[in-house]
Amino acid sequence: MNNDIKYAIQYHEETKHSEVSLQMSRHYLDWDNKPRPFKVYPDLPSISLPQDFPIPTADTLTSIGSLHPLLPESPLDIPTLAQLLFFSAGITREMKHDSGTYYMRAASATGALYPIELYIICKDMPGLPAGVYHFCPGDFSLTELRSGDYRTRLAAMAGGNPDIMSSPVTIAFTSLAWRNAWKYGDRSYRHWFWDSGVIAANLLAVTISAGLQTALVTGFVDPAVNNLLRVELRREAAVVLAPLSSSTTKEANFYDFSPDPEPVPVVASPRILAISKREVESPEIWKLHEASNLVNSEQATEWRSRRINFDQDKPSNTESEDLPQLHTVDRLPNKDTRGLGDVILRRGSSRRFSHAPISRVQLSTILFSSTRGVPLDFLKEGESLVDVYLIANAVEGIAPGHYFYNRHANSLERLETKQEVASRNESGYLCLGQPLFSDASAVFFIMTDLNAVLKALGNRGYRVSQFEAGVVAGKIYLSSYAQGLGASGSTFFDDAVTEIFSPHAKDKSAMIAIGVGMPAYKARPGKILAARLTKSQLLSNQ
Repeated sequence: MNNDIKYAIQYHEETKHSEVSLQMSRHYLDWDNKPRPFKVYPDLPSISLPQDFPIPTADTLTSIGSLHPLLPESPLDIPTLAQLLFFSAGITREMKHDSGTYYMRAASATGALYPIELYIICKDMPGLPAGVYHFCPGDFSLTELRSGDYRTRLAAMAGGNPDIMSSPVTIAFTSLAWRNAWKYGDRSYRHWFWDSGVIAANLLAVTISAGLQTALVTGFVDPAVNNLLRVELRREAAVVLAPLSSSTTKEANFYDFSPDPEPVPVVASPRILAISKREVESPEIWKLHEASNLVNSEQATEWRSRRINFDQDKPSNTESEDLPQLHTVDRLPNKDTRGLGDVILRRGSSRRFSHAPISRVQLSTILFSSTRGVPLDFLKEGESLVDVYLIANAVEGIAPGHYFYNRHANSLERLETKQEVASRNESGYLCLGQPLFSDASAVFFIMTDLNAVLKALGNRGYRVSQFEAGVVAGKIYLSSYAQGLGASGSTFFDDAVTEIFSPHAKDKSAMIAIGVGMPAYKARPGKILAARLTKSQLLSNQ
């Protein structure tokens, strides 16, 4: 069904936001039924992860913009694994509101609902036997779901993916659907990939800083991976696989690969605490997700060979403003000395921007460091499915207006649009009329030629377009906070965004929006709150 792209087209059209759709929506928030923030296995023992893990000290902007490790090789041991898990998805803040306690994490999530779960598939490591584990950020622990080394079989599920075959650890991302659908309904399928993307952005930066490397595998046999992780059908599903390695941990003798290893036994999903008093299934989500499934290893192998050819960064014969060529942080006049760990702890979602402008160099640094590439399995290095458009409201040295960022030339092209002069009201309106995005100095809209992507990649192209946009958004977050700025993500009026940036963007669809600017308040930095809750607290109604 993956090649029958009517499913993705129909879903995308039916979940677009417009003024009319918002006015007609009958959706409301049932606070008494709000999902719990952690997935808990009450009948299975857990293994506590060490809390004395190293803190990433490498330069943030260099870590964000690099695809290959820049530091000496590091072993992938338990303390390093704990570091990667914490700075990707660990708890950094505890905030109490009338609606309850929120456990804020290292990467942002739509509505602070955190639908993404992480699983570990590993070989024997000192202190951790080979197996399949679920990571719980609440008590900072791993729960064993299967014992034994399943890497060969996981590699087969990904069509013989060489990164999985040679890596000692793979992190699997899943989405627990109801946790986000409770608030966002059918449109929340998009959020699966936004929320997993921003976590992946953190993971990429932290692995680079640790002298390791991460690949992002999107081609895998969905039913087989879901069975391996023992997730419940039509409640939770795998999104992406992230094998971790360095040249010291890659196993050359692991390439003795059988394309048809022994199948993974099908066993019942272990009992979990109900995440809500009652769940409502979203059939439109599962219709598209299942229509984009790969169902055998041959399809997964073929997925990696797919190519998309469309003219990205096409010259538009418009006025162009060259941005400073800031390839390394050492050339930044406003160099920030904060290391990556400190920046992740400071990162939040800004709730108020001042109207103070950001500098041209700050904007250039965000754009450059966030668009150096995402290591997706079907893309060659330097390729991308997404483009960055922006509305500049207050950037020193750059006139307010609508722009397209040419990442190859590192230049901004000012666009000739129907609305010749951009205004703060316009950027706020596009983001569902939220004043926060009127106050932002710049608002980025990450877009893709969705029809071209679907024709080349099938329904699964919808997943990966949204996912890559989420990764880029996560990089924008980190590069903004590295320079003392703030950032916040947003949803948007779909067709209005395309219209604003047309004719240049007439064939493109918005994937995600993110505003940046000078914070209007001084936020307290987060802390390392690794084992924030005890197992008994998790088992209660916390």
